[in-house]
Amino acid sequence: MNGLGGKEPAAEQLNAAPEQEAAKSAIDVAVAARRLKRLGLFDEVFYARSYPDIVAVGVDPFEHFFHYGYKEGRKPNPVFDPIWYLTTYPDVQEADVHPLLHYASAGEPEGRRPSPYFQPTWYREKYSIPESESPLAHYLKNRMGSFSPIPEFDAQYYLQTYQDVAAAGVDPFEHFIFHGYKEGRNPSAEFDTKFYIQRYFKGKADQNPLLHYLEHRHDDGIYPSPPENEATIPAEIKRFTKPSPLFEELRPLPASAKPRAKVLAYHLTQFHAFPENDKWWGTGFTEWTNIARGVPRFRDHYQPRIPRDLGFYSLADVETMRKQVRLAQATGIYGFVYYYYWFNGKRLMEKPIEHFLKARDINMPFCLMWANENWTRRWDGMEGEVLISQDYLSDDDERLLSDFNRHFKDKRYVRIQGRPLLMIYRPRLIPDTANVIARWRSIFAKKFDEDPIIIMSQSFDDYDPIPNGMDGAIEFPPHKLTKYVPLVNAEHKVLDDTYAGQIYSYDDVAKYSIEEPRPNFPLIKTVVPSWDNDARRQGSGLVIQGSTPQKYEAWLATLVGQAQKHTFFGEPFVCVNAWNEWCEGAYLEPDLHFGSAYLNATARAATGLTRDLSLPKILLVGHDAFPSGAQHLLLNIGRTLRSAFNIEVEYLLLEGGAMEAEYAAVAPLTLLKRMSELPAALRHLREKGFAAAIANSTASGRATKFLAEMGFRTISLVHELPRILREKQLEDIARMAIGSADHVVFASDFVRDRLVEALDLNADDGRFLIRAQGSYKQIEPAPTEAALIRKEFGIAPIEKMVLGVGYADLRKGFDLFLQVWNLGRQRYPNVHFCWAGGIDPNLQEWLGLEIKRAEATGRFHLAGFRSDMQALYSASDVYALTSREDPFPTVALEALSVGVPVVAFQDSGGIPGFLLKENVGRVVPYCDVPAMAQAVENFLRWAPSEAERARMTEIIQTNFSFPDYVRDLLRLAVPALPTISVVVPNYNYAHCLAERLYTIFDQNHPVEEVIVLDDCSWDDSIAVIMKLADERQRDLTLVINEQNSGSVFAQWAKAAEMATGEFLWIAEADDLSEPTFLSSLLALMRGDPDIAFGFTDSRSIDADGSHLYASYKPYYATIEPGALSRTEVFDGRDFVTRYLGVKNTILNVSSVLWRREALLHALEACRDDLGELRMAGDWRIYLEALAAPGARIAYVADPLNVHRRHAASVTHSLKAKKHLEEIDSMHRVARERFGLSKRETASQAAYLEEVTAQLLGTAAEAEKPKRPAKATPRATAKA
Repeated sequence: MNGLGGKEPAAEQLNAAPEQEAAKSAIDVAVAARRLKRLGLFDEVFYARSYPDIVAVGVDPFEHFFHYGYKEGRKPNPVFDPIWYLTTYPDVQEADVHPLLHYASAGEPEGRRPSPYFQPTWYREKYSIPESESPLAHYLKNRMGSFSPIPEFDAQYYLQTYQDVAAAGVDPFEHFIFHGYKEGRNPSAEFDTKFYIQRYFKGKADQNPLLHYLEHRHDDGIYPSPPENEATIPAEIKRFTKPSPLFEELRPLPASAKPRAKVLAYHLTQFHAFPENDKWWGTGFTEWTNIARGVPRFRDHYQPRIPRDLGFYSLADVETMRKQVRLAQATGIYGFVYYYYWFNGKRLMEKPIEHFLKARDINMPFCLMWANENWTRRWDGMEGEVLISQDYLSDDDERLLSDFNRHFKDKRYVRIQGRPLLMIYRPRLIPDTANVIARWRSIFAKKFDEDPIIIMSQSFDDYDPIPNGMDGAIEFPPHKLTKYVPLVNAEHKVLDDTYAGQIYSYDDVAKYSIEEPRPNFPLIKTVVPSWDNDARRQGSGLVIQGSTPQKYEAWLATLVGQAQKHTFFGEPFVCVNAWNEWCEGAYLEPDLHFGSAYLNATARAATGLTRDLSLPKILLVGHDAFPSGAQHLLLNIGRTLRSAFNIEVEYLLLEGGAMEAEYAAVAPLTLLKRMSELPAALRHLREKGFAAAIANSTASGRATKFLAEMGFRTISLVHELPRILREKQLEDIARMAIGSADHVVFASDFVRDRLVEALDLNADDGRFLIRAQGSYKQIEPAPTEAALIRKEFGIAPIEKMVLGVGYADLRKGFDLFLQVWNLGRQRYPNVHFCWAGGIDPNLQEWLGLEIKRAEATGRFHLAGFRSDMQALYSASDVYALTSREDPFPTVALEALSVGVPVVAFQDSGGIPGFLLKENVGRVVPYCDVPAMAQAVENFLRWAPSEAERARMTEIIQTNFSFPDYVRDLLRLAVPALPTISVVVPNYNYAHCLAERLYTIFDQNHPVEEVIVLDDCSWDDSIAVIMKLADERQRDLTLVINEQNSGSVFAQWAKAAEMATGEFLWIAEADDLSEPTFLSSLLALMRGDPDIAFGFTDSRSIDADGSHLYASYKPYYATIEPGALSRTEVFDGRDFVTRYLGVKNTILNVSSVLWRREALLHALEACRDDLGELRMAGDWRIYLEALAAPGARIAYVADPLNVHRRHAASVTHSLKAKKHLEEIDSMHRVARERFGLSKRETASQAAYLEEVTAQLLGTAAEAEKPKRPAKATPRATAKA
C-alpha cells in the first residue's frame, strides 16, 4: 500500500481504473460494497455531498472510495477517518488491508476506534448494542438523536440544555464540533467550554476545546473544568457540599457488638422556634438560621455544613428526637447530655426535653447540663448585650433543684452507683460556689432523698472541681485544650482577606488531650469530632482544622481505652462534644460531605472495632468496569481479600462500566470522571491509611506513576501480550505500569518473555514474578448436570464432546475450532463439538454458511453465553484451546479442574508450557489444524483414566487455588504482615458460636484462615457455623470428625498440623475476645522469633454470660505480690521459676497466641504424657514449649480474653486424688527441666498443700455446680 498522498483529479482516476482493477482483480468490489452498505458503514449520500467532484464526473461513489478515496483521506461516513486509522494502527497499513474493511471485520471487535471521535467498546456497553450489530453503524443511524459517540460528549445533555439545537433536528455532536464551542456551549456537564478556552487559548475560540482536550487530557495541568482542588471560595463551597472520598453511609453496629465505655454526647435543643428568639433575633429564628452564614475563609476550610439524613429538622417534633436516638444507639452512643436553660425560674428551649420526657418509648439514657450563663448578643459565652440574665437568687434554689429532681425521677436518667449525674457549665459564675453546692446537697438529701454526682465542665480557665465543692469534672473542648497548643494560621492559604479567626491543628489538640496527665479528681474526657464556629462568628471564630473521621476515631478510641483504666466512679465514661452543634462544626449527625462517617467512626471506637491505622489497607486499581476477564479478576481479588483474610479494601477505577454496582457491593468504590481527579483521590486514600495497591492489567498503568509518587507500595498485574498492547496503543502505558511498580506479576513465563522482547525490558529485573491467577470460580465435577447438558444437545452417553469457550473471534481461533471439527468428525464420527460464548458478528458473517452447515449436522453446537459452565465442562471429554493468542486463559484451568484434558497450539500463550510441564494435555504446532484434530482424536479414543483425571483436578487445586493466589499478592503488597491461623475447636456449643465467631471476624488484625474443628457435635453447630459464615461473608474451613476424639489435645494437634500461618490461635468455641487481642500480642511477638507463645489476662463469665471476674490478676497475686500486673516479655526459665512452675497461670488456651512451630514441637515432645493427663495437659504443653533453648513468653496485662467457666467442667468432676497427682507431676517436670531453687520448690509444696486442703474431704462439695464465693478465681480446665 503506497499511498496516503494528495488527491488526483477524479477524471484521471477514472481513466486509470482499468489498470487498477487488473492489479486488484482478487478484490470483489461488489461484495465489499454490499457488505459495507448493509452494515451501514458506507454512506453514499454523505460521500456524494461531501465530495461533489466525484459526482461531477459520474464516478460510482463507493467504487471511488474503495480504490482511491481512502488514500486521499476521504471519509465513507461522518465518523470514519481512514488516514487517522492507518496512522494510528500501523499494523493495518503494513498488512496492506483496506482500512474500512479491516475495521468492519476485525478492528471494531478488537476495540479499535474509527477516529478520535468514536469509542465502539464504550458505545456498545453504554447503549447495550447486541453483538450482532456494529456500534458505529448504530450511531450513524441514530446520530441525530441523543446517542453520544464518546463519553466526553453527552448528547442528551446537549439537546436538553440547548433546545434550539434539538428543534433544528441536527446531529448534536457535529453541531458542537463545528459551531457549538464557538458559541460557548458545553459538550457535557463535566466540560466547561468557556473556562477551557479562557485558560488554554487565552479567550480565542480558534480551535475546538474538546478535541484539544482529547489529545492532551493526560498532560499535566489540563482540566476540562475548573479543578476542584483549586482553592477559591466558590470552588471550596462546591467541593464541601458534595460527598467526599471519605463519605460513608450508615453502618449500624451488629447486635453482638458490646461498647467498651459509655459514650455521652452533648445535645443542643435550640433547633426550634420559640418566642424569645423571635423577639431577639427575628421571627422564625432557630439554630439553622446561622448555619447558612458559614463560608470557607481559607483553603480546605470545611464550610458550609449542610445536614443530610435528618435535614433541617425541628426539635419541636418528637419524631425527630426518635430518629436522633435511633442513629445514636445504632452507632455506640450511650446517652445524651441535654443543655438545660433556667434563668431565675424562667425556662428556655424546654420543649424538646419536655416532649422527650413524655415519650416514654424513646429508651435513651440522658442527663442535664445547666447552661448557667447570661444570654448575650455574642455566641461564645463572653459578655455583651444581655438578653436574659442569671442572677442566682437563693430563693430560686428549691424551685431549681425540684425541677432537676423531676428529671432525676425519669428511669432513663443517667445514674452512677445509684446517684444521678448533674453537670454545671460555668460553676465559677455562681457566687460563693462551694457553699451553694453544699446547700444544694443538703436540699437534695432532705427534700428529695437524692445524692447527685455534681460535676463541672472544664471551661473558661476553670478546671478544678475541688474548690467549687464538686465531685468531678467533664472536659468541654475546645476549652482548655487549645490553650496549650500553637496557632497554625500561617500554614493555611487565606481566601478571605478580612479573615481574623484562630486556626488550631486537630492533630495537635488530639495529641494534647491524649497525653495530658490525669488529675487527682474524677474526670470524663471529651473528644470533638471537629470544631468551627464560623457560622456564628463569621470570619473571627475558632477552627480546629484537619479533622477526618479516621483521626476522630483514633482519638475517641484512645480515650475509651483510657476510660477503662481510669473509671469515673467505677464506670468507663467518655463524652463527645457534640451530637448536633452545627453552628460550631461539632456534630455527629450525617452531613452532605462525610455522610455518616463520623457516626460509623464512633461505633468502631466505642466497641473496639477500630482498625489500627498501621495495619494494611489495600487499594485495588482497575482501568474500567467493563464486564470482561480482567475486571472480574479484580472484583474477586477484593472479595477474597475481605472474605478470606479480613483485609480492608477499596476499589479505584479510572473509568466506569456495567460492573460498577458489583464493585460497590464488595467494597467502597472511587470512580474517576477524569484522570485529572486521580492525584486528589489518591491523596484522600493515603489519608485514610491506604499504603499498598494492586493495579490490575497494564491499562491501569496510568495510575502507577501517581501511586509510586504518593508512596504506595504497588503490585502491577500483567496479563496482556504485545499484540493487544499495540492495538490498544498501550505500549507506553505498559512501560509506565511495569517501571513504577514495586513488583510485577506476569501470568506466565510466556507473557513475561514476550513483553520483555516487545517493550525492551530487562529480563533479569528482580521485580518480575510469575504467578498465574488460577480460577475464582469453584468448578467441580457435576455428573448430574452434565447429563442434562448432553440431553439438551442430543449427545448420547456413548458419544464424545469437545468444548471451546470464549468470545468467538479470530484471536480465540473460532474459525480454527470449526476446521478442527470438520476434520475430527471425519476421523471420529461419534463426536460433538460445542462452543460456549458469544460470537463476533463479522466472523459470523464470513463463516455464516459454514456454521449453518455444521449446526445442521446436529453435531456442532453454539451454546451462547451460559451461567452453567460447570455443567458444560463436566459434560465434555476434551477441551480444544484454539486461541491464536491468549496469555493464560482461565478456561483451560477450569476444564482441567474437572479432569478434562486440554489441547493447545504452541506459542499461543502460557498454557502450552503448563500442559507440557504437567503432562495434562497435548501441544501441537501453531495453528496446525490437522495436528490438533489428531491430538483431539487421540484423547477421544484413549480417554484419560479416572486416576489421570483425578490427578488433573489435584494439580489445579494445588497450583491454582484462588485464595492462594490472593494470599501471594497480599504478601507482596504487605510483606511484613504476620500470618495468623485461627482454629476453633467445637463440641456442642451451637449457642455460643455466634459470639465466638464474631469476635474472631472482628479482630482488628487480619487473619490468614479460620478453621472450625467440630468434634462430632450432635446439636445445631454445623448449621449455625455455615449460617454465620454466610451472613458475615467470611470464608472458613469446616472439618467434622466422624466420631468424637475424646481428647481436647488431639484437637490441638490437629489444629497445629492443619494450620498454615506463622502464628496459631486456638480459640475455643465458647470463649470470647476483645477486638485488639491479636494485634496486642503480635505487637510483642512479631519482632522476636524466640517468643514461643504469648497470652493475655482474662476476664471470666459463667455459662450464661454473666460476669464472674474482671481479671485473673488476683489469682496471679497469690504467687507473689503484683504478679503479672504489667505487660512484659519474660525469659522462659524466669517465667517458669516465678510463676508457671508453681501453678498454671495460663488458665484458658483461648488467651494464648502460639508461634505454630513451637506448638508442634511441644506437642511432639510430650505426646505420650498427654494421653495420661486429664486436667494438666495444657500446663504440660506450656512447660515443654518454654523448655526449648532460648524460649521466651509474652504477656499482655489487659484482659483481652473472655473465659467462659462452666459449672460442670472437667476439673470439677475429677477425683481429688487424680487432680493432686497431676499437679505433682507438673511440679516434677518443672523441677527436672528448669532446675528450681529450694525456695521455688517450697512454693510448689505450699501450693500442693493448699489444693490438698481444698479438695480432700470436700470433694463432694466440689462436684456441685456453684458460683465461686471468693473473689479470687481458681484454675480449671474445660472439656
